[in-house]
Amino acid sequence: MWNTLIQGFVLALIGLYNFLGRSPWSMVLSISILTIVVRLLTVPLTLPSQRAMKKNAKQMQELQPEIDKLKKKFKNDSQKLQQAQLELYQERGINPLSSMTGCLWMLIQLPIIWAFYQSISRALAYQPGEMLVLSQYLSPVPSFLSLVPLPSHWLWFNLARPDLIVLPLLVAGTTWLQQKLGSAATQVAAADGQAAQMSQSMLITMPLMFGYLAMQMPAGLSIYFIVSNVTSMGIQWLTNRWLNTGAEEEGKPARRSASSNGSGTDEREKDSGRGTTYRKRGYRRKG
Repeated sequence: MWNTLIQGFVLALIGLYNFLGRSPWSMVLSISILTIVVRLLTVPLTLPSQRAMKKNAKQMQELQPEIDKLKKKFKNDSQKLQQAQLELYQERGINPLSSMTGCLWMLIQLPIIWAFYQSISRALAYQPGEMLVLSQYLSPVPSFLSLVPLPSHWLWFNLARPDLIVLPLLVAGTTWLQQKLGSAATQVAAADGQAAQMSQSMLITMPLMFGYLAMQMPAGLSIYFIVSNVTSMGIQWLTNRWLNTGAEEEGKPARRSASSNGSGTDEREKDSGRGTTYRKRGYRRKG
């Protein structure tokens, strides 16, 4: 099943490359287009996670003043502080681990992304042994065998070889921006200072790690990471707008008609009051 998934991605990648004109630019465009398609297909799997994290962040933000009071009250007793926080969460019906439960949905997409990552590595076969493996993946479409080996040179990059400067910097930079955008959407007034510190640490270590990996992997895979990060930022921005709009609509009070909010009754009461005033003053109301 795993090899079948990789084979499907390899055939789609080389088929798209063949359709786009069999040039080095065609290879880069094929990687970019399929990366965008894969990221869009995994959006439904990430939405539950983003909803859960956003809801959890909002709940923690509303609870932050009371948690600060507990920290001052039990500043010298961490065990009582944890117990008091758990009791507060139970009282308000808040599950601080709900965001972690939402993250389970993100794990479902990892096999799909990893299989696509592996398919790019297979398609960029450079060594004889790698080309033999690629030919086995192309066996369902024998006409694709004539396209091997694929052109590996694009601009001054060799897509089958690592790039040591430009692409690793782009991978690290886009990873940092993507994480920054994601954390800005969910990390608000973190109730747990340790969690906030961990998030800040990940914001630094993850881009550095991916930048280092980009120096070891073929440049074609760096293209995949860059396009995936940029696509993820676009998806995150649109998702944030959609979630914020939904939250605003839920927060708005329902409009009530004149008959339901009692305005008709109020008018009649006012009219009755005016009639009483007229009679008290000895005037006769017209009509």
